[in-house]
Amino acid sequence: MEYKRTRMACLKVFLDSGRCELELTFNFKLGGWRAVQPKSSPKMGARHWRERLLRRGYPFPASGAADDELAALIGHAGVEYYFPLGASDPEAAARKAQTIHRMAVKEGWQAVCRQFSRELMLGFEWCANPLLWTYTTIHTLVRLQTETKPDPGNARVLVVESDAGIRRALVWCLNHQPGFSGVSGDSGKAFAAAVAKHQPRLVLLNRSLAGQVGFEVPGQLAPLGQDMFGLTYSVAVDGDRLFVSTPGGAAGYLLKRVRPEKLLEPILDAAGRLDFAAGDLPGRVKAYFKGLLQPRPDPDAAGSARLTPREHEVLALLSKGRVDKEIATALGISVWTVHGHVKKIFERLQVRTRTEAAVRYLEK
Repeated sequence: MEYKRTRMACLKVFLDSGRCELELTFNFKLGGWRAVQPKSSPKMGARHWRERLLRRGYPFPASGAADDELAALIGHAGVEYYFPLGASDPEAAARKAQTIHRMAVKEGWQAVCRQFSRELMLGFEWCANPLLWTYTTIHTLVRLQTETKPDPGNARVLVVESDAGIRRALVWCLNHQPGFSGVSGDSGKAFAAAVAKHQPRLVLLNRSLAGQVGFEVPGQLAPLGQDMFGLTYSVAVDGDRLFVSTPGGAAGYLLKRVRPEKLLEPILDAAGRLDFAAGDLPGRVKAYFKGLLQPRPDPDAAGSARLTPREHEVLALLSKGRVDKEIATALGISVWTVHGHVKKIFERLQVRTRTEAAVRYLEK
C-alpha cells in the first residue's frame, strides 16, 4: 500500500498470476474509497492475446469451425473458458479474444456466454463401478438452430440443462444421430411438463440437476420412470479437468472419446439400431465397453520412432506440463515453431490431445 496521510492512500489488488486487476484509492478529504480500473492492464491489449493463441484439436461440426482456427483460454474473476475465435489469422483472433475479455470484465460472464461460443468437454456417465464414461467436445451454440420436426419413428431424448448454449449443442448432436430426436428441457423445474409433452425414451441430465428431477442414481444409466431411462453427464473446461473430476473408488476405469453426433453409441446394437424392448440397456453398455478392450492391431506402434530429435525434445517438455511459451523459451525457438512441432507429433502418434501425447511418451 502506498500511503500519504495528507492526500490519499492507494491499494492495488493483484489477481490472476500477479497482474493488477483493480486499484482502490482512499481520498481523506472526501472520506471514501474509489475503485479504478488500471488504464494499461496487460490483458486488455491484443499483444497479450497473440502470445496465448492455441489450435484446438476438436472442431464442433455445428459451429462450422475449420481445423486451423485459433482459440484462447480466457479467464476473469476466478473463472476461465476456452473460446473458439473463428479465425486462423492471429491478428483477428487476438482482437476477438481481447473483446471477449473486456466484456467479461465490464459486463460479466453471463453476457459473454450469451454472445460467444465456449468450448467445453462433456463426460457421459454410463456406469459407476466399473467407471465407464464416453466424452466429447462441443461448442456452446449462442443462437437458436433451425428447428426440425421430430421423426415419429425416432426415439426422443429430452435434454435437461440450464445452460442454453449447452442445451442447444446437445439437441443438435442428438438430431444428427440416426434414429434419435433431441428435445429441450431448460431446467429441472419444468421436468414433469416436458416429459408429458415429449414422452422421451431417454433423458440426458446435467449431473447438477439430477436431484431436482428425482434421479437418485447419477453416474450410471438407470430407469427414470416407466419405459424411460436417465443418463447424467458432467461438464468441464477441458479433458484434463474432466478426467480429474471422475469419482474415485471404482474397481476399474474406461473412458472413450466419441464424435458429437455419436453420443449414444454405447446403447446401439451391432447393426447400429436402438431397441428399448430388446432387453438390458446397462448390459449392452458393458458389452460395448468390453468390446473396446479386445486386442486390435496397432498401425502406429512405431509412431514415436518416426519423431525427429527436435520433436522428441518438444514431447519430453510437453509431458512435463510445459505450455508452448515455456517450451519455446527452453529450446530457443518461436511459439509458432512449437505449434508446428506439436501438430506433427499429434499426426505421427495419432493422438488429438496433449494428455494423450504425454501418456504415449510415458509408455514408451
